[in-house]
Amino acid sequence: MLDWIKEKLKIVGIILLILLALYIVLSVYFMKHFYLHSTVNGVPSNGASVEKVKESIGDAAKDYSLTVVDEANDKEYSIDGEDLGLETSFADGKLESLIEDQNGFKWIYYLFKGKKYFSDTVVTFDATALKKMVNEMEPVTTTDYIETKDATCEFDGNSYVIVEEVYGTNIDKEAFLAALATKIESMQTVVGLEADKCYVQPKILSDSKELKQRVSELNKRLDMNINYTLGGKVEVVPRETIATWIYPDEKGNIAYDGDAIAAFVAEMGKKYNTFGQAKTLNTSWGTTVTVPGGTYGWKIDEEGETEQLIADLEKGEDVSRDFVYKYTANSHDGNDYGNSYVEINLTAQHLYLYVDGSCVLDTDFVSGNTSKGNGTHVGAYYVMYCEKNATLRGDNYTTPVSFWMPFHGNEGMHDATWRSAFGGQLYKTGGSHGCVNLPYSAAQTIFGYVSDGFPVLVYELPGTQNLRYEREVAETAMTAIDQIGEVSLDKKPSIDNARAVYDGLNDEQKSFVTNYDVLVQAEQTYQALLDEKEKKDKDKTKKEKEVEEEEDGEDEEEADE
Repeated sequence: MLDWIKEKLKIVGIILLILLALYIVLSVYFMKHFYLHSTVNGVPSNGASVEKVKESIGDAAKDYSLTVVDEANDKEYSIDGEDLGLETSFADGKLESLIEDQNGFKWIYYLFKGKKYFSDTVVTFDATALKKMVNEMEPVTTTDYIETKDATCEFDGNSYVIVEEVYGTNIDKEAFLAALATKIESMQTVVGLEADKCYVQPKILSDSKELKQRVSELNKRLDMNINYTLGGKVEVVPRETIATWIYPDEKGNIAYDGDAIAAFVAEMGKKYNTFGQAKTLNTSWGTTVTVPGGTYGWKIDEEGETEQLIADLEKGEDVSRDFVYKYTANSHDGNDYGNSYVEINLTAQHLYLYVDGSCVLDTDFVSGNTSKGNGTHVGAYYVMYCEKNATLRGDNYTTPVSFWMPFHGNEGMHDATWRSAFGGQLYKTGGSHGCVNLPYSAAQTIFGYVSDGFPVLVYELPGTQNLRYEREVAETAMTAIDQIGEVSLDKKPSIDNARAVYDGLNDEQKSFVTNYDVLVQAEQTYQALLDEKEKKDKDKTKKEKEVEEEEDGEDEEEADE
């Protein structure tokens, strides 16, 4: 048995030695020959020597042609090697280098796997001729193709969504030429326009992380709440409007359409600007007038608001604010000048100062000299600044004043201590250069209340120039009404006095009483209190009588007993 095993091992050993010898012999062989199942530039080189491969490549080059397959249009085109001046070239020893670099002992590794060799110098061709052929080829010259498009994003009416890329059929000439050159150099016989990516390829795909992030950022802006609060009004910017302001630029970054934003701001200006517009004023004379537009009112700073909106969008957070203004006013509700203003009636030459709805001062004044063309301008203005101890200068005068409050160019309010009288018709021939001259105490009081931006409403009201007496009489009735105060049963003398004073006025004088409704309400309240008291007294008397009758009944019962 042992001898049998030894004999078998001997045979196996011999076989292994034979195989080893064969492996070594073949390894030495493949140090000078190409591997089995190999190609050189697409030409079979199975175990062939360099010289044999050169011969095979030369034979292949003689009949070489390249087929161009246009998969999109199901067409084929042929390029002949002869037309390209295709020739073999082995002078640089590149094929020999391939063998020298080859490890002969790895032949068994490539036995079934095969190996593809490539040398960029085994064939040469006329690149200019190839380029000319490409330029004349139908897939290149046709205008009937589908254009390749990158994946992008667009607003679908509600939000930004990704639009998938389009793989078109327009040729990328550089890619086409490169693919052809590669195929020719490797002696391959087919190039597919689609398979070898000779069509223009989209650079941005729908699964792009950057594109998804861009859409997310765009929708974040769309989801912003941009609200303008203007007093009791709120202007809400619609989502569709915000969508017109933002877009992705060529680099994929969020960009802002400054023109579209500016157009929106301009529309808001048309809607909310009051600068330069006429104002309605319920005058202290009981008449409503229209004050011509001047320099007072709201005016949106279009450039500043556009820049602020872009900054808000960049930040990407909800916004609730007012507009950026070039000029501001007191109120967004009702009249823009609010309830604090200076009222100047040029006709009556009388001024009123209102603060928080209450008249804190009224005074006569002297305005611009109309006989010399220096009449004070009517309009809605604002106090530009307040200066104490100023010096006013003109063509022929230099005048120091204690309180200077300009509101229109060189026209303003100031004290005029050189005057001994104010009001009436003095302004017509003895007026100022356009300023409103005031008694010192009046100018001082006004100076203490007003500041930069304080409204000044200047108007004319025909018929009021001779109504000073009527107004003064009317003010006595208004004072009597104000003295009523909180209504109670002991206020009857005050109410009767106010009624008597008011009833003693003529119709013109009554028209200047602005608090008559207070008197009417006081009378109604007093009557209600009186009726309530009389009812209580009547109920009390009735109850006392019932108690008395009940007591009398009890006394009669006791007497009967």
